[in-house]
Amino acid sequence: MPLKADNALGRPQRPSRYTLRRELQLKPYVFVIYYKITRKAHLYWRPSQYTGQLAQGIRMASCQSRVPEVRYCDESWWQDFFTKDLAEFYASLQGLLNARDALIKELSGDLAQVLADPHRRDLALRVLFGGLDEDCLEKIRHYHPTYECAKGVGCIAISNVDITSCIRGGKAAHFYRDVLGIGLAEQFAEDMEMRGGLLNQLKTMSFEELGKEKLGISIKRDDKTIIMNDLSEMKKIVKEIYDYFEKKHVIQVQHMQANYGLDLVKAFEDFLNKGIKLLPLYNPFTFFIQSLRSTPRPYLSIMYGEELFSDPVRNLMRKYGVELTKILDPGLYVQSKNDELAIIGHKDGSVGKLIDELVQKIYDITSKLNSYGYHVSDEDEYKKYVKAKYNEEISAGYTLEKLMTEADFDYKKYCQGRYIKVERGVVKTYDLVFVRDEYKMRDETTIEYERFLELFSPLLFLGIAWIKDDLLYVAC
Repeated sequence: MPLKADNALGRPQRPSRYTLRRELQLKPYVFVIYYKITRKAHLYWRPSQYTGQLAQGIRMASCQSRVPEVRYCDESWWQDFFTKDLAEFYASLQGLLNARDALIKELSGDLAQVLADPHRRDLALRVLFGGLDEDCLEKIRHYHPTYECAKGVGCIAISNVDITSCIRGGKAAHFYRDVLGIGLAEQFAEDMEMRGGLLNQLKTMSFEELGKEKLGISIKRDDKTIIMNDLSEMKKIVKEIYDYFEKKHVIQVQHMQANYGLDLVKAFEDFLNKGIKLLPLYNPFTFFIQSLRSTPRPYLSIMYGEELFSDPVRNLMRKYGVELTKILDPGLYVQSKNDELAIIGHKDGSVGKLIDELVQKIYDITSKLNSYGYHVSDEDEYKKYVKAKYNEEISAGYTLEKLMTEADFDYKKYCQGRYIKVERGVVKTYDLVFVRDEYKMRDETTIEYERFLELFSPLLFLGIAWIKDDLLYVAC
């Protein structure tokens, strides 16, 4: 069966409209957080935004891409992504981190003095108790865990008072502590004990009286939460991209400044909007980069045309740090055939590889927020992408899902990844199990390389399947 393609395959979609509202209350204070992910012209990709005369570079007419929105021959298309989409995202990310630093600085010092200051009191109470009802506050007051420790394992807190169920996603107290890492202590149990002690103290003293004392506790930062770790990694990735451009004198990027003051809710909202804008379902540039992650060269030629491998395009891609390398070939005796049929992907450390890593971090954050209960979107963004691509018609009215179903091949075996290697035109996939102090192959499957290309080329191109660290994965 020859490789087939269709003009609709891989075409980026317009995002649906998301609105999420959470009212966060703390009697007698009322705190409101709005999460709005709205479809606005300046936030999301629309096909019309790339139309018009080419400012410079190779004319689009020379490219025969089956994905019209992917204009890899047009240098202005590359510039638009790095000077607009990615630059706006970077500004929102840096603005969020700056707002977090500013808030922590604003609330620094002994908590007694912070609460005695009317200008800082409401903000501190919102951070510590925002959105929690009286029942939850009462549980925190009575939270006095005991600790059981085991050598080599550590200690765990045990309590007959369950407070994890009332400090959950959608509450300001959860947002500041578990998402942004702002609280009284790194460990949950220690943090809650301190909050309980503070609540009990406030039952016996006024804020003014408290200001004359010292509590010995203060609002601190925890940069090790899952979300904060991802934010830090994202900043590192984008900085590395722009450092490359500065070093190579590729483009001049006027980095925008996003100043949110102490409004972390607005800062986080903007960050999410601009992050989702970069996902491949909505952004043709990141879709293009994703399609180069680990895809057979013959299929890339079908979808993007042979121009993709021409010297002018190679030079253009290399200029912006996107360099491809062979990651798998059929292992034939004739090297030219190996090169022609190889699976290619991004070089380690290249800008293409970094963008791919950035997209994965955005997926990770939206997925984690959904698991916390924030419901950033109606479903997980990556699952939404996979679902959309499975249901796309690719040829003769067939969906990719239907073709996979009728292929008589067990794709589900690859959900958790299987090792892959190729020898003399035969693909072998297998699991490794540790038996008696050594690893042994299990459940080996062999496929002719040509058949492998038929089964996996569309999936690899769409990012539904990928090869990483000698493992072949399929999104299930």
